[in-house]
Amino acid sequence: MTLVLSSGNSCQVCGSERLRELVSFRELPRVTSDARPWPAGGRLACCEECGAAQKIVDDAWRAEIAQIYRNYELYHQSQGDEQPIFSGQSTGPQPRSALIIDYLDGALTLREDARVLDFGCGTGSALKTFSGRHPRWRLYGAEIRDDARERLVQLPNFVELYTCDLDAIDARFDLVTLIHSLEHLISPVDTLIELRRLIGDDGRVFVQVPDCAITPFDFVIVDHLTHFTVESLRRLGERAGYETVAAHDALLPKELSWIGKAVASRDRPAATPHKGMDEIRAQVDWLNAQVRNSRELARSSANFGIFGTSISGTWLAGAVDEEVDFFVDEDPRRIGREHMGRPVIAPDNVAENSDVFVPLIPKVAAAVKSRLARQGVRYHAPAEIVR
Repeated sequence: MTLVLSSGNSCQVCGSERLRELVSFRELPRVTSDARPWPAGGRLACCEECGAAQKIVDDAWRAEIAQIYRNYELYHQSQGDEQPIFSGQSTGPQPRSALIIDYLDGALTLREDARVLDFGCGTGSALKTFSGRHPRWRLYGAEIRDDARERLVQLPNFVELYTCDLDAIDARFDLVTLIHSLEHLISPVDTLIELRRLIGDDGRVFVQVPDCAITPFDFVIVDHLTHFTVESLRRLGERAGYETVAAHDALLPKELSWIGKAVASRDRPAATPHKGMDEIRAQVDWLNAQVRNSRELARSSANFGIFGTSISGTWLAGAVDEEVDFFVDEDPRRIGREHMGRPVIAPDNVAENSDVFVPLIPKVAAAVKSRLARQGVRYHAPAEIVR
């Protein structure tokens, strides 16, 4: 595995110019965050000072991002509805935004008519949930396009959708949420600094991002620039001038949640020990092994399928390509449709003498395999990550 010092880029988290590229990542097929396969050729680096993983921002990456966002369609497999989350609670799968509002109601005390901005509001799923829970909140959204405007204006307490630069917004908010948007941003520190002006001294910022320490699949998402651990998320927030009110991985599986409060001044966070490159190398090796193993399994199988039609399933299908015969999914909104030109079927409808690969983190994949395997249908889970 070759490591190459990257020049002309600084760390998105700490600002250091000591970025080192993991060249073997270039071999991996990729996927977009709206679940579309993407070819190999990405560049992934690790900061030698703080250990944060991130893409290298060059002309090729910028061109890819522009292409992705021209045709971006979030949750297109479920007609724009957000994906249900299996949180481990007895209530079963719930929308992500419902779990978030439960958490925010317990963690923050906002006035009944609070002004709330969802930065990167997407199709408006979170704002819809906020509206139902708090009908007196005044709700605002921010996005790069106005595709969701028609949906948003149906909310009785929705006020405005911003599609302008942050410095053109002349308003104050009690809460700004960034739900799976910070990882997409070039210069996330600068964005958080700009948001301080919009929340004043009493407002709060809530951020939710994927936890790359738990899910290596985050690395192969083309339009995810920065890959966070709880330590790097806290460090980035504090570098932007916030006091960390909360930072943890307990709200949702494979995701990190952070609440920040703006402070007048803040010393640059001290460097802390980290595994850095060794950890990222192990995860990239694990992803490459999944591609090799699934290709071998597909070639030897009479009927080969992949479990899931979201990020990881689409990524692996793009890597295996023509060898995939079908997808297996448990979401009733996706069953009976097609994904990547292949049928999406329920677990009970998988034909005998079939092999199904489960591209999820090992613990979750093993649970799926144990739960769904039956006579004549073989489910295959990836090996543990060797760290």
